[in-house]
Amino acid sequence: MDPKIRELTERLKEKKMLLAEEIEKRKIAEEKLIEARQAFKLALKEMPVIIFATDDDGSLVFFNREFERVTGYHAADLARDSGMIRFLLQVDEDELPVKHDASGEWRFQSKDGREKAVFWSQVSEYPPLPGWQSWRVGLDITELKATQARAKVLSGLLPICSNCKKIRDDKGYWSKLEAYIQDHSEADFTHGICPTCSLQLYPELYDKGKKDR
Repeated sequence: MDPKIRELTERLKEKKMLLAEEIEKRKIAEEKLIEARQAFKLALKEMPVIIFATDDDGSLVFFNREFERVTGYHAADLARDSGMIRFLLQVDEDELPVKHDASGEWRFQSKDGREKAVFWSQVSEYPPLPGWQSWRVGLDITELKATQARAKVLSGLLPICSNCKKIRDDKGYWSKLEAYIQDHSEADFTHGICPTCSLQLYPELYDKGKKDR
């Protein structure tokens, strides 16, 4: 065999071997990447925050258990309706909160008809994931909002009479301390008498007690 042909043949074999090794390395890297993505999605599935993702046309492509718990919709419900996100939000496509500039509080109606409130974070735009045009991480704040609505909190400076201890409200009316606190907080009053006042009001009881000793 011609030496040049032999040399070319050997070099071709070497290149083929290098190519095969490179293909194998890429294959292993791709398998590891797939495993990492699956592990990442599994972790997202179990996280105690709401996570969902949509594709280019706004269809739901991923949701986790917290999403199911808060919305009331499960895998079977969501699989039957690719437009579930629009149904939950009851808004037009161009108003979906999965846009890149969407954040803040989002309200929707769950499966059982109750209104839910969720606060979304934009941090979920990073890192991007294949097939996920947009995905969001949200915290269910429904109970927090309900508690805030029920709670009445006293704060700031309260104008109080230095003599009778009445408090002036924001309309200029003076109210008894007890009435003002009851109207502006969740507190209520039970009445008793302290030892100092008891001694001043009923000194005879203390004198009698001393004599009985």
